Amino acid sequence: MIHDLKFLPSRRAVLRGVGVALPLPFLESLLPRGVRAQAVGARTRLVYWMINNGVLADFWDPSEAHKTPLDPAKAPRSFQPLVKDGVYQDVTVIQGLDNLQGSPDIVGDHASGVSAFLTCIHALKSTSTLRLGISADQIAANALAGKTPRQSLELGLTPSSTRSDCDNGYACAYAGSISWSNETTPRPKRTDPHDIWNYLIGAGISTTPTTPMTPGQPDNGRRRDVSVLDFVAEQARSLSAKMAVSDRAKLDQYLTGVRTIEQQLSTMVPVAAGCRPAADPGSTVADNDKRMDAMIELIVFAFQCDLTRVVSFMVGNAFGPGPMPWAGVTSDFHNLTHMEGATGNKELIQKCIDWEMTKFSKLLKRLKETPEGSSNLLANSTLYLSSEVGRGLAHNHDKKPVVVAGGGGGMINTGLSLRYEPE
Repeated sequence: MIHDLKFLPSRRAVLRGVGVALPLPFLESLLPRGVRAQAVGARTRLVYWMINNGVLADFWDPSEAHKTPLDPAKAPRSFQPLVKDGVYQDVTVIQGLDNLQGSPDIVGDHASGVSAFLTCIHALKSTSTLRLGISADQIAANALAGKTPRQSLELGLTPSSTRSDCDNGYACAYAGSISWSNETTPRPKRTDPHDIWNYLIGAGISTTPTTPMTPGQPDNGRRRDVSVLDFVAEQARSLSAKMAVSDRAKLDQYLTGVRTIEQQLSTMVPVAAGCRPAADPGSTVADNDKRMDAMIELIVFAFQCDLTRVVSFMVGNAFGPGPMPWAGVTSDFHNLTHMEGATGNKELIQKCIDWEMTKFSKLLKRLKETPEGSSNLLANSTLYLSSEVGRGLAHNHDKKPVVVAGGGGGMINTGLSLRYEPE
């Protein structure tokens, strides 16, 4: 059933079946004839992406001077995945920026750095009293309130800790969230692709990261989230017959993407009977790598269907995700940075960073290859990547690694190296 098409669809058209509503991307063929010629304004999106433990300057800093074009032939190792994926010139690498509000009271650089990541506010050092401030993603989400079904989406590979002290006297809330609704309210991350999928399509299975489910509900939820296309395929075929060739191709690409997500979700760890686990379902090579890929597809899906326009993502909490066997590193990532000078450790640290940048590059590529009107999702998005510290060994909050990607709907120039000197 298609509805809300009397005017330009601020609410997406949907396919419905057995309690599932699958929103469609913008399809010009479905507009009333009188408005098809009108241009559809670009919907700009925001992604804030935090990597852990800083970077290694030897493998990060472009050799270009200030305000010079990035040269793929000279790209440092950390950016080789972007060169390979054809998105290196869709980013701007910025050097010399500081976030000194992330400096801790004596010690606690990782938690204090995480808390200031998007707030630029110095956190009150306490394990019992929170005092920080609203984060940049939530300022944007509040400005866009009511325009999308989900105001924002907070994601990560690692759940927040339930302990009180996560970094030398800093509460775990500071260490486990970059997104804050206000000075006392961190926003919990979603770490389970099944939960994210159900949350986005409104299946009503789990609307908070830790909501328990009644007996029998997990099976119903699993049946829904892996068979959405089976419910709506006939409607999709009926629609396709009425569409222009370009929209048919767009619908086919969209439904193929949904099927890809469903297939990825079907390989996840099964839901335990009677509840959906809040903890990370595993740390095997296949699980974490596939889970990351599933989250990337879900971000693209959410943007393509205008389900939300604001996403924050954390690879790990303060100190990082721990050992990263899925990246070929079985030692603790954070501990390696403290022993950077030991034989072989620098290479292991960089392998962790390489994996992080490979996944970020994959998101950029997927956004770029997803059309939107005469442009694409990457051109209509702005992505910000940085870390809680500049370099793991130094625990510094100056000279932070910063990458800005995407065209911001035509507002941002990319393909540049920007290098700022200390004031």
